[in-house]
Amino acid sequence: MVREFGNRLKIESWIDPWFDEEDLLPGQMWEESVIRAVSQSDAVIVFLSKGAVVHEGFFQKELNLALDTAKEKPEGTIFIIPIRLDECEVPLRLQPYQYVDYFGDEAKRKNMYDNLIASLQIRARSLGILK
Repeated sequence: MVREFGNRLKIESWIDPWFDEEDLLPGQMWEESVIRAVSQSDAVIVFLSKGAVVHEGFFQKELNLALDTAKEKPEGTIFIIPIRLDECEVPLRLQPYQYVDYFGDEAKRKNMYDNLIASLQIRARSLGILK
């Protein structure tokens, strides 16, 4: 599903999604590249699943990095966008952010995707990327 999002976002001419599986080259320092990508991003989509939210590891570190970066943004800035890929618990640290569900029937998923694009457009307009 994450790859599907990346491919759909690439269709939008004003969105340049960063996806580790596609944007990291062999031999690059993986962790350092992720840190750089998050700190240079205009928005971060956090994909949540049952497996990701309960395991210790780099997902937790990436989440902390995104939340720390969000603290540097003006209040009310759309920066972190949580998306649930299945019926999982939203981590406490993400509960202040409105999340959306990307599961269920096709109509629900289309509506969620349209809302995601609307959020990204608001962010892009605030940065002068879109008019």
